[in-house]
Parts: sequence; C-alpha cells; structure tokens
Amino acid sequence: MQLSVETKQVQSQAVSQQMQQALFLLPKNAWELNEYVREQALENPMLEVREPQWQERELYPGTAYRQTEWEKPASGTLAERLAEQLDFRRLDAGSLRAAKEIIAALDSRGYFVEPLADIAKLCRVSDAQAARALAAVQALEPAGVGARSLSECLCLQLERCGQKDEALYRIARNYLDELARRKYAAIASALGISAAKAKKYCTFLRSLKPGVSNVTQEAAAQYVYPEIVVEKTGDTLRVYLDERRLIRPAVDVSYQIDGADSRAAAYLRERRTAAKRLVQSVDLWKTMLRRTAEKIVLAQSGYFLNGAALEPLKMADIADGLGVHVSTVSRAVAGKHLIYDMEVLPLKKLFSRGITGAEKQVSGDYIKRNIRKLLAAEPGLPDNAVAERIKSCGIEIARRTVAKYRREMGIASSYRRNKEKI
Repeated sequence: MQLSVETKQVQSQAVSQQMQQALFLLPKNAWELNEYVREQALENPMLEVREPQWQERELYPGTAYRQTEWEKPASGTLAERLAEQLDFRRLDAGSLRAAKEIIAALDSRGYFVEPLADIAKLCRVSDAQAARALAAVQALEPAGVGARSLSECLCLQLERCGQKDEALYRIARNYLDELARRKYAAIASALGISAAKAKKYCTFLRSLKPGVSNVTQEAAAQYVYPEIVVEKTGDTLRVYLDERRLIRPAVDVSYQIDGADSRAAAYLRERRTAAKRLVQSVDLWKTMLRRTAEKIVLAQSGYFLNGAALEPLKMADIADGLGVHVSTVSRAVAGKHLIYDMEVLPLKKLFSRGITGAEKQVSGDYIKRNIRKLLAAEPGLPDNAVAERIKSCGIEIARRTVAKYRREMGIASSYRRNKEKI
C-alpha cells in the first residue's frame, strides 16, 4: 500500500451564525420575538430595546384601531412542553441544538416534514447527531410527536403502548388506504390472518391519534398579535408589517471599549457583535415576513377585494416567487396572523390545496362554499349526493372529501340533520 498526501479543492455550504440566528427567529410570532429580545437584553449589556408603541391609530375610515383584549399572547405551546422535557434527556450539545431546531420546525400536526439533512447543516452537526436528535424528540410526550408521516405517527404510538404484534405495524406501514376504506378482507388476505382479527386490529389503530395538535386547547382560546395589516383602497391592497407591535433592538453605543483592560474590551467586543447580529436578524425577520405576506395577499387578492373563494396556493408557489426554500416560507408563516377589515386571519389559512376542475384547479375553500350552498338549499342532502352534484360541475371529488370538508365547517351529518328536523 502506498500512502500519499494530496491537496483537493472542494465546495461546501456553511451556515453562518447570522443565518442560524435568523432561521431560529423566523418561526417566532411577534409576541415570542419580543420576549426573546427582552431575554437577550438582560444578558447583553450592549443591547438596548425600545418597547412597542401601543398608540391608537385609524386603520379604516371611521374605525379606531387600538390594543384590545384579543391581543393577549397565546401560551402553553407544544414547543414549550417539549423543550422542558428535553432538559431531562442526556444529549450532547450538538444533538440538543438539533433537537431544539426540530421542535421549532414541527407543523400544526406535530409532524417533522423537513429534510433531516437540512437540520444537520443548519446546526452544524453530523447526520448521526441529527438522527439522535430526531429520535429524542420522538421519545417525548405526547406519543407520535416528531413523526414524518401518518404511518410513523401510528407506529410511534404503538411502540409507546408496548405493542409487540408485527401485524399492527404492517397495517400502519403498508395498508392505511385499506384501513381507511375498511377493507378488512384485503388486509386479512395480505397478512394471512382472519377477517375478524383484521377488523380488531383496524379498530385499535383507529383509536390512535393521527397527529399531535401543535395548539393546546388553552392556547387556542387565547388571542394573538396580528403582525401584518392589509388595507384596501379602491381596487388596490396595501400590505405592511405593523411595527408598533414589535420591540426595537439597537446596539448601545454608550459603552467605551477603548481604555478598558484587555479582558473587559474582549468581552464588550463580543457582546457588541452579538447585539449587532441580533439587530440584523430581527431586520431579516421583518423583511421575510413582509415579503411573504405580500406574495400571499397578491395571490389571494380576489379573496380580499371581492370576497371570492381562495385560489389554490401552496407554500412551494410562494417559495418559488421569493427564490427561497419552501421550509423558509413555512417558518415565516408559522404562528403569524394578519388583520383585514377588523378580521384576524392566520397566514396559513390563506393556503389551499388544489382540486382538479373542468377548466382549472379550484381550492378547498371553493369546494367548501359549494357544499355550504348546496346544503343551505337542501339540508338533508347526504355526502354522496353532494359529491355527485359537485362532480356534475366538472370537479372530481370523493364522498370522503366532502365529509371531511363538512366536518371542518362544523356541519353535522345528513342523519343528524334529518333527525334534528324531526
């Protein structure tokens, strides 16, 4: 064997401290951002903050806009509960950093859907450390948190229940469609078990939760700060960030570094660098949120201007328009709200899955409006009849999709509606 030393030039992507902090701040809403900056100001003498200005201002003609009781912050989030549990896990510094980043990236169902490799790069840890971090998050309560799919969510809950029967795991991994359609015979044939046992297994799997709510009941009853304001003037919309709600960090220049001893001077320089980095990260938070909101409102202008149904819109569409990764858009809209015509809306509500129509795709919101209209005219119409009516308009939709949208709108089944009439 011959050993040799050679020089190679390779390209690699490193995430700067500035970008790390900006990505850490991006999922935070206005209240969380303010709290974080206040905490940093307590630790950093070079960072000063100016509190938000709650001044009454007229947003709409004849309507005074002021701080009201619905502006109280939400509390008791899933992320907070998970972070508390992490303290009892023996993780190395890198894995702990990655675990916190994974928790921050969980979606509304408590799922982790971002590439694990992105977390490894962001936190500058190995793939093995990122995998340990994900395993640690998935071991927290409630069971199923951090799952990357419905199958994994169910399997995590089965493991937590101490289930050893491999048939349950096989159904969860490979036969969810048959489970949803109650095709017990097909499952029984595939697994080599009786139909009665297949039904028993499926009944147990249905008792598990399909996800973990990322909003507690207590938090859902609370009110939040709307970060974005949308104003209508004629046929134009103005979208801007309500900076009156935001704390304003700045670097305190009153400290004299020159003349201080070497240790004090080094400390103050490091604190000044950290303060500048935080100020720049908050500016990036503002810029990304404002640009994202502008793109969303522009895409859904018909909804705001004319009260039309939402257009089909995915986060990937906004990401392409901004030239960023879809995970950045997901972080930017997480927990953020806008106010329009005195109505507060989550930014995520303005995204809607597309359904194939006769001439173009239509949104779930469009379908919901049609369902509501049909049931207003014929209250006793069952879901399959509603699906057929909508199909006659050239829109392919399944009965179970109608049932799903009906439940989301809080409309009872045809059986209950007819029973109430009697």
